Amino acid sequence: MEDAEIALMFSLLAIPVAIWLQLWVKNRRENRRNISGEEEFENTGRAFFSIIVEGTAIIGGLIMIIVASGGVIKYIINFYT
Repeated sequence: MEDAEIALMFSLLAIPVAIWLQLWVKNRRENRRNISGEEEFENTGRAFFSIIVEGTAIIGGLIMIIVASGGVIKYIINFYT
């Protein structure tokens, strides 16, 4: 296989992982909601940990989507030129 095809495969595999990360964060936030719709944490340490982990997952997922989209677009451009 050529390098462009390998990059395309990794790009196509990264997109579902990035979407899964976004859904994982959404489910975590929904599970923490109380009756009035506010997020509840047991203590400050747990809140800080959630902010760090969920923030990293959101930013990482968005970076993965951007890089994967770039890989797909690069393959399409190279294929048709």
